[in-house]
Amino acid sequence: MTIQHQTLSSPVESLNLRWQDWLVGVLAFLTFAGLVAGIGRLLMGMGATTQLNDSYSWGIWIGFDFSMIAFAGAGFTIAAVVHIFHLERFHSALRPALLTGLLGYVAVLLLLVLDLGRPDRFYHFLLYFNMHSPLFEISWCVLLYSTVLMIEVSPDILRRLPWRWPLRVVGWLMLPVTIIGVTLSTLHQSTLGTLYLNMPHRLHALWYTPVLPVLFYVSSIMAGLSLGALGYRFAKRVRGEPENKAIANGLVTGAVVLGAVYAIAKFVEIVVAGEVGLLASSMGALWLGELLLGVGLPVLLWSVPAWRRLDAVQWLTPILIAASVLLNRFDATLFAQVLPAGAASYSPHILEWISTIGILAGAFLAWMLAVRFLLPKSEHHA
Repeated sequence: MTIQHQTLSSPVESLNLRWQDWLVGVLAFLTFAGLVAGIGRLLMGMGATTQLNDSYSWGIWIGFDFSMIAFAGAGFTIAAVVHIFHLERFHSALRPALLTGLLGYVAVLLLLVLDLGRPDRFYHFLLYFNMHSPLFEISWCVLLYSTVLMIEVSPDILRRLPWRWPLRVVGWLMLPVTIIGVTLSTLHQSTLGTLYLNMPHRLHALWYTPVLPVLFYVSSIMAGLSLGALGYRFAKRVRGEPENKAIANGLVTGAVVLGAVYAIAKFVEIVVAGEVGLLASSMGALWLGELLLGVGLPVLLWSVPAWRRLDAVQWLTPILIAASVLLNRFDATLFAQVLPAGAASYSPHILEWISTIGILAGAFLAWMLAVRFLLPKSEHHA
């Protein structure tokens, strides 16, 4: 008679969680901490929970807000690549990019709730029209484009229903909805630059330019392509699936080319404006660092075939481009703001940091869970 023995797993083996599980745990903790800090901000008011003042009415909430809008451009950028330009070879990057866009805008709205002095009046732009305000257009575009993103993400939910007709209807609507989404994104991504045109004496001359709306729009596409490549590669690792490096590398190539055009446009602008001499100042060093480290170095790394084949370079290049856009938004919002002599300084309150990190961690956590459990096994949708 054969006796079968049952092997029990050791405690060490039972604790051998995957790296995704550890990351989910850390993100969940940061999200909970951010939730507590956010509730504290709403209950105690801005005076007790922020270091904002009359000189610095924009803090890290707005800095990350404008940056997240640019990063959420991954949604409209990859959707345009696949659905409008019909580059179907990038279809595998579309679903993670749409999730990035949707959750990015959710993070933007949550950060805005914290930054508003009267968050209970967030809906007023729906009732009181101000057609001359850039913020009015941005608010409406963000609301409408968030709706577009929910429609674009809906097939991942609708395919689980027992009925097929909702999926067919959404499939029929996808092209016009994508065109509307790209149009809305073009409007509000550029209007974020228009917002700064209202402060010619507040924004440093190296950043202030009449073509700022165009530069903001181009940089959002750079960020979108970079986040699209990073999202595709990270999604494949979360799901334990092999990746097609040609997909991510194609998107990074587009971001690098566009980054070079963006850098040339910025240099030409300061030459035409006669502001080259300002590059010798401390603000000039910040301006150069934004472009050389965030655009120049990626172009150099990507232009050498031997380096371009390195996995580290394939990760580092889009990260540097995204970091350049992040620094640009913070420069325009905080660092390049010209203040009068004796103006109060600004150092973010601990609750500002915790609430911001919590919102960003929550968006990343939701993205990971959606990629892991919501997206289909196959690369294409019906």
